[in-house]
Amino acid sequence: MAEQKTKIEETSEELVFKPRSVAKKRVIFVETDDELIDLYEKLKQVKAKNVYFVIPQRALIFQSIVNLKILKTYGDNQKKKISFITNDTNGISLAKQLGIKVYDKVNNHNSPSLFSSKSEDDIIKITPLKASVNAIIDHTPTRLSEKKLSISELLNKGKRNISSVEEISSNEKTGVNNSKSKTKKEKSPYKLRITTGAKGPIVAFLSLAFVVIFAIFYIALPSATVILTPSAGVLEKSVNITLADFNRNQRELDTHPVNTIASFTLSKEISREIKYGATGKKISEKGGNSTGSIRIINSSSNVWPLIARTRFQTPEGIVFRIKSGVTVPANGSTTAIVEADAVDAYGQIVGERGNIGPTRFFLPALDEESRSFLYAESSENMTGGITDFVSFVSENDIEAAKKKLSDLLRKDLISEIKAEIQKISDETSKSTEYILLEGDNAIEFGDINFSSVDNVLNSEIPEFTIGGSIKAKALYYDRTAMLEILKAELITQKSPNKELLRINEDSTSYKIFQRDDAVGKIKMTANIKGIEQYDIDPETENGKKILEKIRNHIAGKEIEYAKSYIQNLAEVNKVEIRSWPAWSPTIPKIEENIEFEVREAVIVN
Repeated sequence: MAEQKTKIEETSEELVFKPRSVAKKRVIFVETDDELIDLYEKLKQVKAKNVYFVIPQRALIFQSIVNLKILKTYGDNQKKKISFITNDTNGISLAKQLGIKVYDKVNNHNSPSLFSSKSEDDIIKITPLKASVNAIIDHTPTRLSEKKLSISELLNKGKRNISSVEEISSNEKTGVNNSKSKTKKEKSPYKLRITTGAKGPIVAFLSLAFVVIFAIFYIALPSATVILTPSAGVLEKSVNITLADFNRNQRELDTHPVNTIASFTLSKEISREIKYGATGKKISEKGGNSTGSIRIINSSSNVWPLIARTRFQTPEGIVFRIKSGVTVPANGSTTAIVEADAVDAYGQIVGERGNIGPTRFFLPALDEESRSFLYAESSENMTGGITDFVSFVSENDIEAAKKKLSDLLRKDLISEIKAEIQKISDETSKSTEYILLEGDNAIEFGDINFSSVDNVLNSEIPEFTIGGSIKAKALYYDRTAMLEILKAELITQKSPNKELLRINEDSTSYKIFQRDDAVGKIKMTANIKGIEQYDIDPETENGKKILEKIRNHIAGKEIEYAKSYIQNLAEVNKVEIRSWPAWSPTIPKIEENIEFEVREAVIVN
């Protein structure tokens, strides 16, 4: 460093001395009640590399070693060498522990006494402290322009500008160099302590801050969200609508009569054929029916005559018949020869199944009471049953085939009419949706013409073919036009204090109650359903009134009371309240802290 010349004024004389090459220095005077923050501010303003703090006895700064360590750490990071000039015994002891040089006085022979080391300070010459002889003119103390920092701000700032204070370990006490890296951190036995002089104001400040924060937390911060589900219900409207044939009522339709829409006629004919399996069965020449003998018992007091081919049936449904008539005496019995039918009571071929063992028979033609008096038993096996039959077309088969074909023709005809109407609708404007008018007497079906099947009656074939054709005249109309009428009527039906949530277009139905083919008009009653709910939307005028009414009534009240009050309102179906903090038992007193959330009602039709 270049040689410096220091100009010192003392009274009217001017002293000039030339010390050896020295680092720029600065002396800082410390007051008794100066705290760590005060020394920090003074040190921050100094640009000199060697700084001497002149500290009086019983100064606050000497009441905690942590204060001195923070000050030294800051100086080390700023490459400033800190020394103390003091006679305070406690301060000298603490400074020695931290390796800070301490001078008890200034020697006129430029050799200050050093407690931390007996070596001579060969860099700085210290003169008596009777005047500011150690001050450099361009560093004359000035009033600080920056505000003082609190201890918390100083520590926070230290995280950015000052390395963390090293913990004092047992190595420091034994003289081990603390600058060496440690593999394991040791817990410091020292804690940050607030000096006695600062405790009063700090405690008062913290108490006031706590009261203010608590007041804000208790009064301003609590909030509540009231989640409401409006009461809702199904709204249904019926409207009488007239369908007027477009070709026959065009002039009237041009005047747009009320609740009248145009209808159009579509005629179509289709033909179909189906195959039907023959269900008739009869024993073939190779087959045979079983025969045997039975004993007919009459337990009544009256004689009981029986004609030929009287039926006797087993519990399994196999039917046997007597070949000739017999008379059963009162309280007696008689025997008869019986033969099994080709099919049983359920229409199934008997054949070999007729070869049954001894069993009991009842007469299916008698009522339940009479069956207890007249019945039959067999003591031997029935024999001769052979299963071999052929199928044939019976009258029942022909009637069943006609019924099946008739249903198929009607179903297919409606499907083809709908497909043709859809094609017409696709070829018109997008705002038009034509649909078929259905329901009782809506479609005029003609008679079905069946192909002749008389030639197959009693034919021994497994199946036969039957054909037929049918004509029909149907009406179709614009569904969009009908929906507009129904929607308009549904809206007028809505309650003034409710809103129409949605309209279920798929719920439309109608019933024809008058048909006048002479003028080409059909009158019907059409129905549509929608869902309406009470209007508590905060964006609407009615909703604002309801929510304001609720807010004014529940502010500051207990949550359970608020729930009960809101739940009893006709406009509300369900209520849920979420408060913050969660443990708060009451609704906030500040109405602005009460918020509302409105959910859509759910109606299951």
